[in-house]
Amino acid sequence: MIRGRSTTCRSFMHRPTLAGRAGVAVLVLLSGCNGVFSGKEKRGKAGLGVDATEAAYANSAAFRDSIASRCYYEGLGPMRVRGYGLVVGLGRNGSRDCPKAVYDKLVQDLYKRHRFLSDELGVPSVKPEDLINDLDTAVVVVQAEIPPGAVVGTRFDVSVMALPGTQTKSLVGGRLFSTDLEVFRQSAAGGTVSGQVLARASGPLFFNPFSDDESSAKANPLQATILGGGRATQARRIRLVLTQPSHPWARRIQDRINARFPSAYRIADATSPSFVQLRIPEEYAEDAGHFLSLVRALYLTSDPSFEAARARALAEEIVSPSAPHALIASAWEGLGRSALPVVTELYAHAKNYVSFHAAVAGLRLDDHLACDVLSAQAGDAAGEYRFPAIRALGEASRMGSAAVALRKLLYDDDPRVQIAAYEALARRGDSSIDSRAVGGDNFTLEQVRGGVNPMVYARRTGVRKIALFGDDLKVQTPLFYRAPDGSVTITADEGARELTLIRTVVSSGSVSPPITASLELPPLIELLGRQADVDQDGVVVGLGLDYAAVVRALHHLCNVRGGNLRFVLEQPNLAELFGPLPTAGRPESEL
Repeated sequence: MIRGRSTTCRSFMHRPTLAGRAGVAVLVLLSGCNGVFSGKEKRGKAGLGVDATEAAYANSAAFRDSIASRCYYEGLGPMRVRGYGLVVGLGRNGSRDCPKAVYDKLVQDLYKRHRFLSDELGVPSVKPEDLINDLDTAVVVVQAEIPPGAVVGTRFDVSVMALPGTQTKSLVGGRLFSTDLEVFRQSAAGGTVSGQVLARASGPLFFNPFSDDESSAKANPLQATILGGGRATQARRIRLVLTQPSHPWARRIQDRINARFPSAYRIADATSPSFVQLRIPEEYAEDAGHFLSLVRALYLTSDPSFEAARARALAEEIVSPSAPHALIASAWEGLGRSALPVVTELYAHAKNYVSFHAAVAGLRLDDHLACDVLSAQAGDAAGEYRFPAIRALGEASRMGSAAVALRKLLYDDDPRVQIAAYEALARRGDSSIDSRAVGGDNFTLEQVRGGVNPMVYARRTGVRKIALFGDDLKVQTPLFYRAPDGSVTITADEGARELTLIRTVVSSGSVSPPITASLELPPLIELLGRQADVDQDGVVVGLGLDYAAVVRALHHLCNVRGGNLRFVLEQPNLAELFGPLPTAGRPESEL
């Protein structure tokens, strides 16, 4: 809950671990927006079976005759990966320590992935061995969980930890060299067994910028996160497992899926009587959960009169409070536009859950009337489906009216609604948002223009991003701010038209002369976050602060007494945005 002028820093590091929201979102979306039907199956004592949740809906019209009635998914657990890497840029806080087995592998990997200077042009060579033996670097353990449904290129957060037993003092200010991440398992002897390379990780390390506050979790300088620093190099294996092995049914399921998702390559491949291998279609690469839920909702009957009769049966069932509403919406979507005459009749239903799920199905079938229904629900301040409606509108990338509705919500009085609308528009790449990179890959600065309530919003999962809401955003004077580590000091007297900044390089103790800066937030943020440099006239254009340091400074500048800026830190609340979370289940080891 957002209260007052800013969120607290207490839960800054209390977020979904490693894979971040991406892995949870796939599991949530498999259950639809309200999480009624989880779709999570597991093996029973007597062999392959379904869990109690699915058994409860075995008689549902959304379940009978569907792929879900004959199969369950394998490969939806998080995929744990690990590797050893090298963090650079630590000053004298690194370590030369490294076990020989790790050292040899790291040297080999560095030679393979990076081009090093040679002596040919009279420039001293830099070799991996030299880097590892420099106190500016430290060998680290890199760990992550690749989210379910990941395709090649899927990004996720990674965890970095100094190699235990070394003399590394701190990883603050460091950057991870590109590192391979391999699947690994715990062995019976207590060790680990590594396997295939499934991902790669790199990027600047991120620490809790509020670790000096009494209300915040204390940061460990030997542990860090790289937001969005992992990238899948292979698609996760997902397959349907038939509860009763059968060649004819496996082929039938394969053919039904391929007919629904035509592609240059097979989306479904019946590899045996027990398994149907799946590939995520390109158009669903950013929404694997939607694809997987839709696949299970496809019906397997070829009766020409089936679609109309089943659409009507679903309409009769959905009015029950205990019905699997999200599953029914997916079933309608699977039936296609032939279901629209029945679905549209429910848009104005008195029960909100009926109206909402019917509109979700209609929107996914490109019905503009459904967009109007969801727009009204998204704009209803007292509506229980407000946030799920906003997300649904954000997924309607082919519908311009959805973007219009989301833009209106940027003016809402509730900052949570503003942020949800902004995130939905950002996923669509909407023109209402100006976006630019700051300091290379340090972070992205986005601005939502117009008469919205002034606000600064900072992400803490997935990507390093700061969003500014409103025009003419300025910090108030007088002010004094000094970073906890002393890296930057910002001051201004009352009524001053400029800020005065002093940059200190903590590792060396060198201090810059006073630097003047604008009171306006966009150029100030860019100055703080750009790489340290001066232009041809000798004017400082970048101070080289990392993302966490910039976020920490903005939190203070927005809370200057008398200021009109609200600072909001991302507070992932999936239960509020998407509905109750299903149980994630055990980690999987399938590739």
